[in-house]
Amino acid sequence: MELFQLWVVLNSCVFMMLYFLSFLLLKYPALKSALICAASAAAAVVIEMARIHLTFHAVIPKLIVTSLNIIILQGTALLLSKKKDAYALFIGFSSSNFVFAGNIISCGVILVWKSQALAMAACTLANGVVFFIMAVWIRDICVHMLSKEISIWMCVIPAMSYITFFFILYCPVSFEERPESIIAALSLLVTLVALYVLLIHYIYVKSKEKSLIWKNTTLTAYLSGVEAQSDAVNGAIREFSVMLHDMRHKDSLLIELLRGGNYSEAERILQKDIEYLDQKQPSAYCDHIVLNSILSGMAKKARQRRARLHIFCSVPKEIAVNDYDLAMLTANLVENALQAAEKLKEEERIVTLTVKSRDGGAFFFEIQNPCEKKVFFSKKTGLPCSRRGLGHGYGMISVQNFVEKYHAQFDCCMEGKMFIVRILVQ
Repeated sequence: MELFQLWVVLNSCVFMMLYFLSFLLLKYPALKSALICAASAAAAVVIEMARIHLTFHAVIPKLIVTSLNIIILQGTALLLSKKKDAYALFIGFSSSNFVFAGNIISCGVILVWKSQALAMAACTLANGVVFFIMAVWIRDICVHMLSKEISIWMCVIPAMSYITFFFILYCPVSFEERPESIIAALSLLVTLVALYVLLIHYIYVKSKEKSLIWKNTTLTAYLSGVEAQSDAVNGAIREFSVMLHDMRHKDSLLIELLRGGNYSEAERILQKDIEYLDQKQPSAYCDHIVLNSILSGMAKKARQRRARLHIFCSVPKEIAVNDYDLAMLTANLVENALQAAEKLKEEERIVTLTVKSRDGGAFFFEIQNPCEKKVFFSKKTGLPCSRRGLGHGYGMISVQNFVEKYHAQFDCCMEGKMFIVRILVQ
C-alpha cells in the first residue's frame, strides 16, 4: 500500500505540473518553467516519501505534509504565472482536483481487484486521459477567456473541493479502511464537473455580453457619425441650391456697383461671401473613412453633452490597424472620457484626442480628460476600475484586448487631475 500511495502522489505532482505548463500564462521560457516544475514535484514527492516511510498511518504528520505540499505546489503556480492573480490560484487548485479523478479511479480498482499494479496503471491512464481532454477542450477557453474574468471568490470552489476530497479519501482514515468513501468521492467528482461546466458557461455568456456592448457602442458611434456627415451633405446641397438661386441677382448687383464705381460696397459683399463659405466647410478629421465617421459621431455626442472634444487626427486611408479594431478602440475610449467629463462643470468638460499614423505604419493614440475623483487601478490588469457597477468598465477591457492583439506599448495614468491613455503600435 505504501508503494501505491507513493505512486499516486508522484502521478498527482507530475500531472499538476503539466496543467501548470499548459494552462498558466507563463512568466518564464518553457525550459526554465519545466525545470521549476520538476524541482517542485521532486520536493513534494521527497516529503511524501519521508512521511510514508516514517509515519504512514499517523494523522498529524499526514496533515502537516499535505499542508507543506499544498504550499509548494500552489506556490509553484504563483511563481510560474506572469501575473500573481486569482487565475493563477484557480488553475493551481483546479489542477489538484483534476488529478483526483485518476486517484479515485485507482482507489476503486484496488478495492475491487486487490491489485496494486493494476491500480497504479489505472491511476496514470486516467490522469493522462483527463489531462488530454482538458487540454483539448478547455485550454483555449481558460487562457483567453477565464484568465480575464476569474475573481478570487471563484477559487473557493476548487479549494473547498480539494479539501473535501482529501478528508474523504485519506484523513483521518484511508479509503481502504472505509470503502464506502469511494462512492462519496465519485459523487463529489460528478458535482465538481457540473460546477465547472456551469462556471465556464457563465464566463462565456458574460464575455459575449461584454462583446455585444463593445460592438453596440462602436456601431452607435459609427452610425451617429454617418448621420452627422449625411446631415452636413444634405444641408450643403440645400444651401448650394439657394446660392445658385441667389447668385444671378447678386451678380447683377455686383455689376451695377462696379459700373457705378462703388468698389468698396462690391468688395464688402464679396468678403462676406468668402467668410460664409469658410464657415460652411465640412468637418473631415482624416482620410480614414471609418475613423472619420466614428470621430464625427463622437463629436456630435460631445456637443449633446455640452463638452468640447478637441480632435487632432492625421490618419491615411490605409493603416496597419484593422478598421473594426480601430473603431472599437476609439469609440470606447472617447465614450469613457465623455462619461468622466459629464460630472464636471461645463467649462471643464474638455476632452483632447490625438490620433496619428505615419505612412500607414506606426500608429499613436492618446486621449486626455479631466477627472473629478481619484482613479483606482486594478492590481490584476493595471487598468482603471469602474465604479459605475455592472455593465460598465468594458471599454478598458476592449483596450486591453487591442493592446494584446497588436503587441502595443500601453500607458494609462493620472497626471495631476488629468487621466491619460496612450497607445503606440509599432
